[in-house]
Amino acid sequence: MSVSLEVSRYIKIFDSKLDEIIHEDLPILKDIKKHVIKSGGKRIRPLTHVFLSQLLGYKGKLWQDVGAIAELIHSASLLHDDVVDGAELRRGEPTIGKLHGNKTAILAGDYLLASGIEHLNRLNNPDLMSAFTSVIRDLSVGELLQMEWEKNPKITIKIYDKIIYGKTSSLFGAVAQTAGIIAGISNTKIKELHTFGVTMGNLFQKKDDYIDYFESQDKSGKARFKDFSNGLFTHPIILLMESSNKSHQKEIIQLLSLGQKGKMEEQRIMSLMEEYKIQSKIFNGLEKDTEFLIQFLGQFPNSKIKKLMIERIEGIVK
Repeated sequence: MSVSLEVSRYIKIFDSKLDEIIHEDLPILKDIKKHVIKSGGKRIRPLTHVFLSQLLGYKGKLWQDVGAIAELIHSASLLHDDVVDGAELRRGEPTIGKLHGNKTAILAGDYLLASGIEHLNRLNNPDLMSAFTSVIRDLSVGELLQMEWEKNPKITIKIYDKIIYGKTSSLFGAVAQTAGIIAGISNTKIKELHTFGVTMGNLFQKKDDYIDYFESQDKSGKARFKDFSNGLFTHPIILLMESSNKSHQKEIIQLLSLGQKGKMEEQRIMSLMEEYKIQSKIFNGLEKDTEFLIQFLGQFPNSKIKKLMIERIEGIVK
């Protein structure tokens, strides 16, 4: 079986498991279930879990449940995020908030979380329960921190790292950690897997922030300068603020605070990015994280799964 067919097979299994876990107590929940399964995206979190489980030699089927639970938590967080951000589209499709209202979207997110925790409880594994309940707590903390700091010029890289840990990296850490748990490896190795997952989450989020300033829409599929237009202090801006002199810091704050931003403002912020070499600084950091992740995978024998993981990690940076 080719690698692409293997990935498609895993995604179908996860979609089937999601269909099984999400009950349909009310008609609206049928729409929520369809939305979650239909708009599934790349399923990078459950796929990371199953790939690592396979590399660790796990032969059972518990990865299906654990991967689906991780995706439920991720889907719930997206529903909540869309309400907080006032988003009307997600992956080009109307959000639940747009279709059914924000109250429904919030309750739907809560329902998905409850469905995931209920299924997790049935697995009767305290270590798995601990891993995912920590993620849910971290998501709340990350979202609250982001709401507090996303338009605050005093935000630091340290605070930013806390935000992306809560919103992104904690769940990546958990899907890696739980692969070790179900495979029955040592606690030391499980901690190493968690670090691997967190690093992967950091890479994933920092590249997403990088795209807004340094990649064309043709390459990334995303419109440039969206974060800039919204006045958000994301990773490139925070690094620029910490790299620049006081005069330029004031100018950056003024640029971000403008209600309407056109080509002139975009050109100016990019001029400052170039002056302080922000693109190369960020890219060097992304490459360093990529190197760490690939070196970590070097401990496993060569296989299709290992090759696929390396290709996907390299693909985040490219």
